[in-house]
Parts: sequence; C-alpha cells; structure tokens
Amino acid sequence: MLFFTTVFVLLAELLIYFPSAARQYHDLLAARLASAQIAVLALDEVRDTDLSPELRREILANAGVRLVGLKRNNTRRLYLAESIPPAKDVEVDLRTAGMVELIWDSLDCMVFGDDRVLRVLGVPRLGAGDLIEALIDEAPVRAEMISFSTRILGLSLLIAAVTSGLVFAALYYLFVRPMQHLTQSMVRFQERPEDAQRIIVPTLRADEIGQSERVLAAMQTELRQALQQREHLAALGTAVAKIQHDLRNILASAQLASDRLATSKDPTTQAIAPRLVSSIDRAIALATNTLKYGRAEEAPPRRRRQKLLAIADEAMHAALAAGDGRTGWNNAFDSALEVDADNEQLLRILINVGRNAAQALEAREGAAITLSAHRTNNVVTIDLSDNGAGVPEEARKRLFEPFAGKGRVGGTGLGLAIARELARGHGGEVALLSSGDNGTTFRITIPDVAALGDGPP
Repeated sequence: MLFFTTVFVLLAELLIYFPSAARQYHDLLAARLASAQIAVLALDEVRDTDLSPELRREILANAGVRLVGLKRNNTRRLYLAESIPPAKDVEVDLRTAGMVELIWDSLDCMVFGDDRVLRVLGVPRLGAGDLIEALIDEAPVRAEMISFSTRILGLSLLIAAVTSGLVFAALYYLFVRPMQHLTQSMVRFQERPEDAQRIIVPTLRADEIGQSERVLAAMQTELRQALQQREHLAALGTAVAKIQHDLRNILASAQLASDRLATSKDPTTQAIAPRLVSSIDRAIALATNTLKYGRAEEAPPRRRRQKLLAIADEAMHAALAAGDGRTGWNNAFDSALEVDADNEQLLRILINVGRNAAQALEAREGAAITLSAHRTNNVVTIDLSDNGAGVPEEARKRLFEPFAGKGRVGGTGLGLAIARELARGHGGEVALLSSGDNGTTFRITIPDVAALGDGPP
C-alpha cells in the first residue's frame, strides 16, 4: 500500500511538473529579454561609436545575451552585439509559443541544450517597441532548468513520502488493524470454540467493518451454542446406546406378555390387549428409529433399475399399519415406471413419508393417500399426497429437523429427516410441495445415476 501510494503521488507530481517546467523556461527567457530591454533603453540616446568594446561586452554579459535588437515604428535596429555574433541554433518565439510547444522546448533544452545559441523573440515591455530579439547562450538556461527540476524532484519525493506515510497510517488504523483483529478473533475462536471469552466484542463502528464484527460475533455465538447442543446430543446418544440392550430385552418381554394376553378369552383383556400391543410396538419403533438415526451415516445406495410399483405396494402396507386402519392408498402412476434406486432405501423413504401421512389422517373420515409418479428425462418425481388438514405453520419451519419437526403428539420428527437424508444420498430431495386445508403433498425426486454424471457410487 505504501509503495502504490508513493507511485501515485509521484505520477501526480509528474503531471504537474511538465507545465511548471514550461512556465519556468518561459520566465527565464522573458527575464533575459527584459534585461536586454533595460540595457537598450539606457543606450537609446547613445551612439554606437561612444561605446568602447569593453563596455559593450560588460553590458551584454550583465544582460546575459550576445545580441540585442529592437523594432520600433517598423524600423529594426541592432543596439548591442558582439563583434562577431554567433549563428543561432534554435529559435523560440515567446509571442506565439503555446503550452505544448513550451513543454517540448523545455525538455529539449534540458536533454540536448549545452553549447547551443537561442534566438529569442518577444514583445517589449511597457510598449517600448514592436519586437525585441536576443541571442542567448543556452547553457546557463539549461543549468537553471536542471536546478529547478532537481528542486521539484526533491520536493516531490518529500511530498510523496509524507503523503504515503499519512495515507498508510490512516489505512492501517482505520482498516488494516481492525481486519487483523477480525482475523485473530476467528483464529482464536477456531482453537477453542467452546470458550465464550474468545467471542469477538464488536465495536461501535457503523461502517462495513463494524457490521462484519457484529455478524461475526453473532455467528460465533450461534456456532458455540450449536457445538454445545451437539455435545449434549452426543452424550445423550451415548447414554441411549448404553441402555439400548436392556431396553430391548424389557420391550421384548413385554411384547411376549402382550401376545399371551391377546389370546386370553377374557372380554376385558381382549379389549385392552390390542391397545397394549400397539403401544409396545410404537415404543419398539421409537427406540429403533432413534438408534438408526444416531448411526454415523447411511451406507452408500446400491442402485439398480426396478419397477416402482412393487416398492410402493410394500411401502403401502408398512405405512398404513401405523394408522387406524381406515386410511385408503391409491397408486396413481404407470405400472411400468422404473426407478434407478436402492430398493431398501427407497422403501424406507416411502414408508417414512407415507407413515407420516397415515398418522396425520387418523380418525378422519374418508382419509386417503395418493402416490403419483412420472419420469422426466433422467429424473423420477414421486408425489405423495393426503387429504388431511395440512401441516401446521409452526411445524413447517423445522419440518425436516430431527427431534424438532413434530407435527403430532408423540412424534419424534425422525421420519422425514431420515427420508430426506436417504433421498439426498441418491442425489435427490424430499420437500414439502404444498400444504393447506385440502391436504398435503410431499415431493420426492430420485435422479438416475446418468443424471448425476459420476457413475454408480
């Protein structure tokens, strides 16, 4: 930054230098014409024969010229000149020279001017004539121009250094140091995200850096809370895994007992037994689903092309078993439709989404589930619709989050979360397409391996 600031300041000074050099060159030549004019005015009434050669040379030397001529009333007169005037090498007419021409002449003087002789033309001051001309040695003019350029260069370097330092200091304290603070805060938080003391404390700045600090602080706070929640869930999962074996044995014993009660001839027992069996089955399903979701990750799908109808029929029986037995199921798609998927995982997707719909339709007259599907190019789209009351608005926000998207009493929210995870493992998706008073539709998309462009997993 310091380097670029210095370069830009020097470039600006360079653009200013050329007009300044041209003005200095003009003023130097004009000053010599003015000195020559003063000498001419003093000798206007003196005859040339009255001037000794020594006095003539002294006057010319003091004026800094080698020849002076003045034109008045259309009459040109040579007032002062050396005995043998030198020939001119370059002519500069100050009456007509513009800025561009003076810039070029000044550069030409400093580069090539040394022992050349200039013929300079100008207008006499105070109306003392029509034209004044002089022959001038270029070497003194060149020396003064080089001295002027050296002073300008030194001043430019000083200005560039001071400006660069001030700009660098301003940028450092206003931008660089706050950005370093942001970076250091992120690094320190990354080392120990559970430490609340490492969360950045935002300043009161109203600019983008202040906004970045506030956003970073909020993000670090949310991340720390998420990590704490993950640790708690991990601890909970460990605890559940430890009691899983004993819980399964307890539930298995209870299931055997309930099966024996179901065969009892006692009317009261026969009335209670189905509900007891259903409750135990649900408890077993809850424990099983929880443990399945807690595994590290699902196995990669083993895909093959197969008819969707067979999978849909099997999913229908498993899903409707979770309801009250009064819900209808209609497969509304071409029986020849094929899908490229893992049989077991696609079955679990349809069961989880279908069971979710069946449980939502319990105790509803005329409850029905419709499964429609079609293929578009290399993607199979499956829509599972029900005619229930719709998903509550509050439940939609966290519908696919485990243990959060509960839309009914006793639900875990795992079914839809597992279904989406399995669908994404196929490169597809499970999404809520629509929901309202007339029912709910979930859309499942399963692309072929060819559509993914990476071959079989």
